[in-house]
Amino acid sequence: MGAAIDLKPEDSIVFPSNATVAAFLKGVPLKSIFQSRERSLEGAKKTRKAVAGTGAQAALATGIAYASSAGNKGSITLALLSENPEGSEAGRDALRFAGQHRVPIIYVYSGNQVDATQAYAYGLPVIAVDGSDVVAVYRVAYECMIRARERGGASVIACCIGSTNGGSAKSQDPLRNMEKYLSAKGLFEDERKESTIRAFEEAIAKATAASRKAPHRRETDSESRHIFLM
Repeated sequence: MGAAIDLKPEDSIVFPSNATVAAFLKGVPLKSIFQSRERSLEGAKKTRKAVAGTGAQAALATGIAYASSAGNKGSITLALLSENPEGSEAGRDALRFAGQHRVPIIYVYSGNQVDATQAYAYGLPVIAVDGSDVVAVYRVAYECMIRARERGGASVIACCIGSTNGGSAKSQDPLRNMEKYLSAKGLFEDERKESTIRAFEEAIAKATAASRKAPHRRETDSESRHIFLM
């Protein structure tokens, strides 16, 4: 969420099937998201589908970013990857291409270690950030978005598990950390929290019921535009 919240309507987002929150942030209705999930679960019961590796994910996202930027100046692509793209030849090729052509893309992945040897060699900055700190992720992503929009090139954000300074006292629950942050700023209210939870639970219940009534309805162009599932 911290990496995707500042995306514009013309930006693209590429994400694995288990990162459906990205589609929600881009404006896809919950009903459509649940319908897609149900179709995926039905398909999984009938056949085992090959899941694209991180290298293939990085390659696909890089191609989308390159094509999108050609026809829409100023747009960027956010690629949410399952792992570090440097772990495969295809991933390294994608990083090399992005560096050579200044592709406006931001690669985001979660992991414990940051091995940025190849990415640095291709001219891509690699920023390690505490993945449980939404504000920290947002700040890093914001700077990377400015760089990409100004044709400064691609960036890599490594969302490490836990604190990046080696500390273990901080909670790894991003929701609790965000609650503490807002409370410290005087921006958090228990009543507002409860009302938000109730409203979202009602929205989820309605969307679930609607998706089960029409499980095979296709998303409209406005719902799926600039959104790519890996």
